[in-house]
Amino acid sequence: MERGVSVLLLVYTTLVVLSVIGLYALGEKRVDVYISLNILAYYVSYAVTGPAYTSRHVKILNIVLFAVFTVIVAFRVYEVLVS
Repeated sequence: MERGVSVLLLVYTTLVVLSVIGLYALGEKRVDVYISLNILAYYVSYAVTGPAYTSRHVKILNIVLFAVFTVIVAFRVYEVLVS
C-alpha cells in the first residue's frame, strides 16, 4: 500500500475511534449521528493527508458521501423546522 494511503487510513481510523468513544460516552443512540461523524472524519483525514492523486473511484466516493451527509443534515433541519 502506498504511504499516503496508509497515513490516510491511520488518521481516519483514529478519528473514527475517538468519535465513537465520545458519542458512546455521551449516550448517543442515533445512527445518523455516527454516520455523519464518520463522513466528517473521512473528509478531515482526506484534507489533512492530501493524497497526491484522485482516481475516478475516489471522486465517486466523495460525491456519494457528500450526498448522504447532505440528506442527513437536511432531514435534521427539517425536523427542527417542523417541531
